[in-house]
Amino acid sequence: MTSGTRWLDDDEQALWRLLLGAMRKINRGMDETLLEVSELTISEFSVLVALSEAEQQKLRLRDLCSALGWDRSRASHQITRMTRRGLVSKTKSLSDARGVLVQITEEGLLRLETAVPDHVESVRRLVFDHMEQSDKASLERFLSGVMSVDNVAGYRK
Repeated sequence: MTSGTRWLDDDEQALWRLLLGAMRKINRGMDETLLEVSELTISEFSVLVALSEAEQQKLRLRDLCSALGWDRSRASHQITRMTRRGLVSKTKSLSDARGVLVQITEEGLLRLETAVPDHVESVRRLVFDHMEQSDKASLERFLSGVMSVDNVAGYRK
């Protein structure tokens, strides 16, 4: 653990709560739009996008985990649910018997294609429509800084 708590001042606390609220609103907006137009959750949409962009529209499960930043357990459960719904298929890797290949199905591709236009419109409405051009560079710098943090939990042992 760190040796001392670095408390947030009032301005930082207000900004932190604003950031949390904005993330929740964006996630809720994405989920609501996707469910309404394609009956997909944001997690399902994320999997389908990753697979649709992959060579031959399939990935090893471990590569899918890496692409999404998910642990294997979460991805495995998600893929099992999506397989039951006919959105993806799972097969054993021919080159590695322990490996699992996940591929988007025709149904998954159709749902994704149905969802994309409304999803993009939601992203534009929730994120970009009210953003000034000068805000984009600052936001990109901030988010890149967040993504570069190696020790996510922040504890030092």
